[in-house]
Amino acid sequence: MLHHRNVNIAIEYLEQLSRAELRILWEREFAGKPPRSLGRDILALGISYARQERRYGGLTKPVAKELDRLLVRALREGATDTPQPSTTPLPRTGTILVREWHGTTHHVTVTDDGFLWNGKPHRSLSRIARAITGTKWNGPRFFGLRDVKTKTSEVRDGD
Repeated sequence: MLHHRNVNIAIEYLEQLSRAELRILWEREFAGKPPRSLGRDILALGISYARQERRYGGLTKPVAKELDRLLVRALREGATDTPQPSTTPLPRTGTILVREWHGTTHHVTVTDDGFLWNGKPHRSLSRIARAITGTKWNGPRFFGLRDVKTKTSEVRDGD
């Protein structure tokens, strides 16, 4: 408990520092100069996050992976606004997704790095769905992780 209290005290101390002092502290924490555009509050938040991450651990692999995916998509699309988060959370590692297609039951296991199907690793549910059906599918929809909202999608199921 004392350990947790010390981290809180160190973070609260950041609020008392000037922007110039926070910039110096940033250089120590991140081994590089902070962007000139960052204000005092953002500098303090960045430093406190880095300290908490070192002390308690960072994002889980699935969350970090989803953030990377969203960033890549936004950069690819040239988005100027913040990408919308997925309405469906990522399944947890170890989850087994089951889907029957034309009389064959398919099991897909969620792993830290993607998915395991037929004993082989895959990075995308959509690629697995395509391999199963032979047509282009939204993988999360195919495996029931998203609601089917239109009749055309329901007809497409074809089962």
